Amino acid sequence: MSTESWAVAAPQTIEVEGVAGVDLRLQGGRAEVVADPAATGARVEVLELSEKPLQVSRDGDRLRIGYESSWFDSVVARVKSPRQGERAVVRVVVPPDVAVDAGTVDADVEVSGSRRVAVRTATGAVRTSGTTGPMSVKTVSGDVAASDHTGDLSASVVSGRVSLAGTLGRVSLTTVSGAVTVSALSASPMITARTVSGALDVRLPAGTPVNVKVRGASGQVVLDGSVLPSSGATLVVDHTEPPAEGAAAAYLSATVTNAHVTIDRR
Repeated sequence: MSTESWAVAAPQTIEVEGVAGVDLRLQGGRAEVVADPAATGARVEVLELSEKPLQVSRDGDRLRIGYESSWFDSVVARVKSPRQGERAVVRVVVPPDVAVDAGTVDADVEVSGSRRVAVRTATGAVRTSGTTGPMSVKTVSGDVAASDHTGDLSASVVSGRVSLAGTLGRVSLTTVSGAVTVSALSASPMITARTVSGALDVRLPAGTPVNVKVRGASGQVVLDGSVLPSSGATLVVDHTEPPAEGAAAAYLSATVTNAHVTIDRR
């Protein structure tokens, strides 16, 4: 297994062949990952960086881009004392099958076209487009926008807004106060959500049968503009519709503290 390393002190481009996975670890700045079907290896374009050299290393088929401290250590250090010297703008071009694992503090992350994606950030925004396969996103206060995703998706946020759209399979959502919008463009998803006060808005294709189960202290569930009845002193909603010919059912199970759940079939 080959091992290579680079200390990047100025903008430059590095070409690496035989890469199966990319690990990005940034403090501030921006990370962009582009999946290119014509690519045979990874191309790392360091576009901007501050005074501290950026570390790029290859260990076997894994490519790591970032600073020497771990992502968790970086978060703790950033809270205690911001590191102005650890900022970079990096663009990485890889084949679609290369797994992407990005961890940042306040650097924004953009991913397009990849088939395996995991992103963790404290305050950075996360934007993805045209991704497929399993995807996981975790953030504290950064906004999340995933468009044209095909496959399963999990998102965990505290206060950031979340927007998910595409041909969705299993969707797992956890939020405290961040508002969440889920738009299923064609397939009917199976959504499991937990929220304290963040509103949940689910948009489905017209004619989609729905099976809804919501439990909470208070709030309401609105289906196509009508409030669904609650069978308990707290929020207890169970709504099941019969199958429709040619239309797969969508499933929504949600646990809320005090939140509104809206389901709209256009």
